Parts: sequence; structure tokens; C-alpha cells
Amino acid sequence: MAIKMIALDLDGTLLTTDKRISSRTRSVMEECKKRGIQIVPSTGRALGAVPGEILELPGVRYGIFTNGASVWDMAQNASIAEQCIEWQTALKTVQILRNYPLIYDMYVAGNGICERHFLSVLEDFGLSPENCRFIRETRRTVEDLTDFLKETRSPVQKMNLTFRDKAVKAEVRRALEQLEGLMVTSSLPWNLELNAAGTTKGSGLECLRLHLGLAKEETMACGDGENDLPMIKTAGIGVAMANGAPFIKAQADAVTLTNDRDGVAAAIERYALGTT
Repeated sequence: MAIKMIALDLDGTLLTTDKRISSRTRSVMEECKKRGIQIVPSTGRALGAVPGEILELPGVRYGIFTNGASVWDMAQNASIAEQCIEWQTALKTVQILRNYPLIYDMYVAGNGICERHFLSVLEDFGLSPENCRFIRETRRTVEDLTDFLKETRSPVQKMNLTFRDKAVKAEVRRALEQLEGLMVTSSLPWNLELNAAGTTKGSGLECLRLHLGLAKEETMACGDGENDLPMIKTAGIGVAMANGAPFIKAQADAVTLTNDRDGVAAAIERYALGTT
């Protein structure tokens, strides 16, 4: 079957190391648009944290956000599906996190929320100047997330945790994996990402596939990190980036070039367009 939908991770996959989209990749996406192939950004970011240039790429109408917690139709400005962490589970999580040296925030209804004091220590956790600026520009601040959750009882799309010590990260991961109703994954060596149990980029891709009435064989996905693996395994053709983790590449159907060598464009040309 011909490929009709391609889900793409952003950082380390679609975007180069310096966060660009190459001219070759744009050209390939233009060809996908001509052929009616949907290009679907699939990211751990919330919709409001995705740069406009990504959402305006050729062929982009749908998006999978916050690791699959939100599947969105941009043309209709409407939610297709949403899976959230219950506020009580998020509250228990925050109470655990307070015992460790890390910083954390959460996405609620597509908006980033964090405790005010974390914004003054971002650099201490090794975040790049670009990431620090992005976080400060996109987060609503509160004094205490436990108070926020108790007062609003808001369901949480996703929580982000940032560490400076891998041993602490491993200890926190073990503690959180004991909580019922929580999915723990990672996209970078220094982070953990929390979603509702069963919520992954793979579940988001499956939801969108069924919404559009496509067969599994008509889907393709590209990614590089742990949180991309469910999507890679769910797609008809799952492609890992050459810069991806070894265990990701071992379980993918194929491995393409790195994100700095137009790996996404090369994969689309080969498996979707049949031009190489």
C-alpha cells in the first residue's frame, strides 16, 4: 500500500541540531502535499510550544502533541482526542518530586505551568540559553503546583522533569513507575516525561490513523528517542534516525541518515515517494 500519513518527531529527527528544517526536507514535503500525503508533527511539546514554522509546513494539518496526550486538527482548530493524567495522580507525583533535586513543570490544556522559583535556576541544570529563554517565555508561573492542582483539579496532559544527576533520574524513575495511572518515558539523557498510563506517540498515531480511516500499512513514522519507540513500532514503516539510541535502531524497520544529513527527507523519498 502507498504511504498516506507520515508522523515525524521534531528534535533530533525533523529538525537539525541547530533547530532548522533543510531546504531538501521542505522540497520533499511539498511533493508529499502534491500527492495527498499527510505530514504529522509528533512531539512531546504542547501545541502552544510548537514553532509556527512547523505547523505551517507543507502537508501539515494534524498534530500529535504532548507524547500522544493530544491529537489535534489544526484546520478545524479542534481536538480529535485527549488522554490526561488525573489531577490526583499528578498531585501524588509532585509530592514525590519535592524530595529530589530536579526541576519540573506540566502542560494543562496545552499551556505550560511551573513554579516561579524554578525559572531562576534553569541554567544550573545545564539547559541551553535557547531552552532557558523558551521556557521563560512559554510558562505560566504559580507559587505551588500542589495548591494549583488542589484548587483547579485540572487534568494534566504531560509533566516534564529535568535532572543534572543521572543517578537521581534513575531513582526518581523507579519511584514514579510504582504509581498507578502514570506512563514514564524519556527523550533526552537528562529528562523524564510523564503521561497518563497507555499514552504514547504510538497511541496518538493509532488514534489519528483510525480517525482518517487509514490502514496501518499506509502509515510511516520517524524518530530518534525512547519516547518515539511506540510510534515507530505502531507505524506500517518505522524508521529510526542514525543519531538515535541503539535500542531504537534495533527495533525499527529501517534506519535512515542523521537529522543533520537530511535523514527524514531520505526516508520519505525512499519509502513514501519511491524516488530513490
